[in-house]
Amino acid sequence: MKSVKLQRDQYWHAGIVAIAIWLPLLVMAPLVFLQAKERADGEATVTAVAIQRQIDTMLGVVFANTGKAAAMAGRPCRQVLAELTRLTLLSPYFRSLALIRDGNKEYCSSALGMIDDLPLAQGFPPLSELPPGRGITPTATTLLVRDRPAVLVSEHTANHTGVIAVIDGQYLLDIQAAASYNRQFEVQILQTDSQRQLPGGAPVQTPAGPAFRHSDASVRSSQFPVEVRVAVEPALVATYRRDLWIHYAPFLALAALLSGYVAHRFCKRRLSLVTEIRRGMRQNEFHMVYQPVIRLATGECSGVEALVRWHRPGQDSIRPDIFIPLAEDSGLIAELTRHIFDLVVADMPQLRLGPQDHLGINVSGSHLATPAFVGDVERLMRALGPQAPLLVLEMTEREAVPDDEQAQRNIRQLRGEGVLWALDDFGTGQSALSYLEQLHADFIKIDRSFVKGADTESVNAVVLETIITLAQRLKLDLIAEGIETPAQLAYLRQHGVQWGQGYLFAAPLRAAELAAWRNSRTARPDTLGACATPA
Repeated sequence: MKSVKLQRDQYWHAGIVAIAIWLPLLVMAPLVFLQAKERADGEATVTAVAIQRQIDTMLGVVFANTGKAAAMAGRPCRQVLAELTRLTLLSPYFRSLALIRDGNKEYCSSALGMIDDLPLAQGFPPLSELPPGRGITPTATTLLVRDRPAVLVSEHTANHTGVIAVIDGQYLLDIQAAASYNRQFEVQILQTDSQRQLPGGAPVQTPAGPAFRHSDASVRSSQFPVEVRVAVEPALVATYRRDLWIHYAPFLALAALLSGYVAHRFCKRRLSLVTEIRRGMRQNEFHMVYQPVIRLATGECSGVEALVRWHRPGQDSIRPDIFIPLAEDSGLIAELTRHIFDLVVADMPQLRLGPQDHLGINVSGSHLATPAFVGDVERLMRALGPQAPLLVLEMTEREAVPDDEQAQRNIRQLRGEGVLWALDDFGTGQSALSYLEQLHADFIKIDRSFVKGADTESVNAVVLETIITLAQRLKLDLIAEGIETPAQLAYLRQHGVQWGQGYLFAAPLRAAELAAWRNSRTARPDTLGACATPA
């Protein structure tokens, strides 16, 4: 029957694969939106620049002719009317030209001829109110054509004489219509001083919609008080996004398949390893190695730490830091621990451990918190026999000590039966001071990363000294892991560390190898770290 954790892993498998498949789309989505916006901004800028150039060209022609007409202002109409009419007819943009005197009175018009000081059209300010020079004013109507907007272009002097040209607004409307083909852009042409639209003089409109707010362009003329604003229609931005999705579709499909496949293989390997753990226990692929624990003061071998290894015939070995977390996550850790207990019992005749020696075995917090844990340990103790070594259960670094009543009850009961407890990898951040209170540890095992800092000026050396001081104040024995050099050994001895293990003494050994190692050290008592079996 599948465990709840295994079923959970299968759900996670399906979820991770689904996320992996969607991941390329999720990563690409903001890029598609950004590229669509950049393309829309670029199109809007190109359109605005093109319109502005057309308007600059038009106004350049207009002001060239108004300059000629302005030179006639103040002269009698009969003398200049023919030339005024000729300028109007030859210009591609003029509707009419009119000469002005006294600031606001038309007295000569190419459309009306000689007139008797006709007031300026409504909406156009008197020339006396404008600074000398050129001016551009939008108007919704004119005297002769009242149903069509226009642009009034003026040029006058300080004595309030000048000329006004009426530019047919249809030119600008046609430019806007051409730029807004298929309603892809919204174009506004503005008189920058008044911020009124050309032609007609309507107020500036703020386009609505997210596309207008984020995809638009504005270009100002360097020659005339005119600005062109182009906003992109949302439908065009959506079209750009659609085109980009179509363009990237083959790549995204391939990326989604590859990502999903990699995630599937990863999860499948993880789940298959869980199955392999079960098969490995049935096929006796697991074995134990034992690393001697040395009493540092005397060099005697005071026991061993039992470490599980997994070697699959014809394949690479699987590291404990891979298969043990998998066993914990999948709910197999209790079964694997019982298998480890059986392997240790089978090796006991070769280990030759006496009642005063220590036998350290790693256990899991999740197993500790189950009602079956005490029974499993008691079966181990019965199998070890009456002359068994002192059993030291080490809490693995992967799990914290469970803070629940069942775990605490198990700890108390087994302590009453003579089981000792060790807190592994103390100080690495995976074991906290609060765990000391929860576990009521007899030993603190110093992680090898701090032992490497012994007799140095590193930060780890400071932490090591702090751990040693703490253990001494709490009256806890210390076991230093990973001793590799005589200098480290000397430092630990000097600071009162009771026990140690590491490659300076011996690597983890199979039971038969350990027996040979003990015999060789007994024959050579001068060897550093020699283990003499206590009498």
